[in-house]
Amino acid sequence: MTERIPSGRIGEEIAALFLRLKGYQVVHRNLRTRTTELDLVATKGDCVVFVEVKLRGRGSISQPIECLDATKRRRLAKGALLFLQRCPSLSSRTVRFDVVAITCTGERLIADHVESAFMAEGVTSW
Repeated sequence: MTERIPSGRIGEEIAALFLRLKGYQVVHRNLRTRTTELDLVATKGDCVVFVEVKLRGRGSISQPIECLDATKRRRLAKGALLFLQRCPSLSSRTVRFDVVAITCTGERLIADHVESAFMAEGVTSW
């Protein structure tokens, strides 16, 4: 019996490879807190980048950023704050929230990297 690999994991693998090719260092994957999951945490220069990965099929009409409503953005920001509190070596760096959208067109995969896709919302201290 074969085990089905979740499509989210495939998207995260592709996104991590894509980011590494762009000079990022992926330092953590699938970090879970009580309220959210941080797909990828990467660094580049003096910046810590929290990356939300979205995998889309050929027929999808919505943009990946549209899937990140205010509640989801707030949860990601709070998860990022918790991560930085537990990882003081990264806490003094600039923080950014990106989205990597992977679109499957049949024969090809298209990766779209949206830097600074949103700002931290609902976090009382940064």
